[in-house]
Amino acid sequence: MILPLLSALSFFAGVLLATFSDCAVPQWAWILVALLFFKKKGVAIILLAFFFGILRVGIYEDSLASSFKVGWAELEGVIVEEVDVRSDHQKITVETEAGLVLVKAGAYENLSYGDHVKIAGELEQPEAGDSYANYLFRYGILFSMDRANVEVISVAGFSLRGALYDFKSIVQRQINRLYFEPEASLVSGLLLGSRKGMSEELTAAFQSVGLTHIVAVSGYNISLVISCIFALFSFLPMKRRVILSVIMVALFVLFVGASAAAVRAGIMGSLGMWALYTGRRSQAFFVLLWSAVAMTLWNPAILAFDIGFQLSFASTLGLLVFSPMFEKVLPLKKGFLAESLFLTLSAQIATFPFIVFYFGRLSLISPLANLVVAPLLPFSMLFSGLSLVGGMPLAIVASIYLKGIILSTRLLAKVPYADVPLTLSLQGFLFILFLLSFLVLLFYKSRLVRAFVREGEGFFSKVPPPQSEMRETQ
Repeated sequence: MILPLLSALSFFAGVLLATFSDCAVPQWAWILVALLFFKKKGVAIILLAFFFGILRVGIYEDSLASSFKVGWAELEGVIVEEVDVRSDHQKITVETEAGLVLVKAGAYENLSYGDHVKIAGELEQPEAGDSYANYLFRYGILFSMDRANVEVISVAGFSLRGALYDFKSIVQRQINRLYFEPEASLVSGLLLGSRKGMSEELTAAFQSVGLTHIVAVSGYNISLVISCIFALFSFLPMKRRVILSVIMVALFVLFVGASAAAVRAGIMGSLGMWALYTGRRSQAFFVLLWSAVAMTLWNPAILAFDIGFQLSFASTLGLLVFSPMFEKVLPLKKGFLAESLFLTLSAQIATFPFIVFYFGRLSLISPLANLVVAPLLPFSMLFSGLSLVGGMPLAIVASIYLKGIILSTRLLAKVPYADVPLTLSLQGFLFILFLLSFLVLLFYKSRLVRAFVREGEGFFSKVPPPQSEMRETQ
């Protein structure tokens, strides 16, 4: 199915072009170009996909247009996102007549999702192209208000999303009651994807050894969760383990508040593991691709400005592509440790260009750190989760594994050259992506290509692959 593949890539190209340039071309011009290739329907569809990508960005930008000017303002609105509580302030996203406003409020204001509030302060708008402006653009936020006065006009009524956030707050309080630091922050990261309370020293250690993914809701993190479920319930038939994993991921996503990032990570992580364990990689490629298209259609800003989206997509694609390569190349017996190593190496290679490009550092010890921590993760998550219901005895058991993760991280972070500064230009970033793609195609040769090609597309001859290769691509 080369036509859907090229159409999706063309759509992405149109979104990126419109995001980083001013495509002030009349809509009829793109349709006219497509009609010129009417007899070649494949080319026309690809061109229309490219045009639609440009059009979608234009519609998104128009939806954010506002006539409000910067300066002192008093606005009323509703809190439409989870309240982000920090040590010395809170951040709330308020939907007002001016659009979405990111408000920095005092630490002791009693604010909740869904509250109707009045905000007063200096309305600011970052310059276009600024990194902070891109951050706000990704969430559809037009303005920010620093140190605003916030007055609650009416408290929120019942809503499913609000109930999830309230439940998450209850869980966070229970974690703080059962655990001391730094174990409490690690449990919050493992179960809730939150590392706000983690010390700077421990955060730096996790970054140095490449373990930040275990304390964030990411596709790779959820893939490891599924891998742990498969290991813990290895006595069940494959079909039941797959169903159980999907259920557990759905519950986990709801548990952490069902944010856009969590839903995205759940979808992509589930896709990667489903493909690995069922062997249907050719189907998973397209499900992953069209999931990315659907997410970009919903919010075109994530393609260029959401690093989490890029890392989740890259890590899941890496699981699909590189893990089978390592299984053939590395002479290791199948088992939990081997699978953990394959998953780690696959995700690390796929996300390496993005991490270096955005963060300017490379963790050389990351594969070893992930291999050391992998056996501790399932028991840490299992007992810390059970301790929320079972209380202190189970929390004591969980603390043993949590301390093991923290101790291993701190020791490995002290290894000389555990991570090194490394910068990549845009040209270098694109070259590494091209090189990785070339190596993948070289390894799979015609088998991977045929996974994307089906009869009747008009781009390739209708020659079916040999039966042996068909079995390998299934």
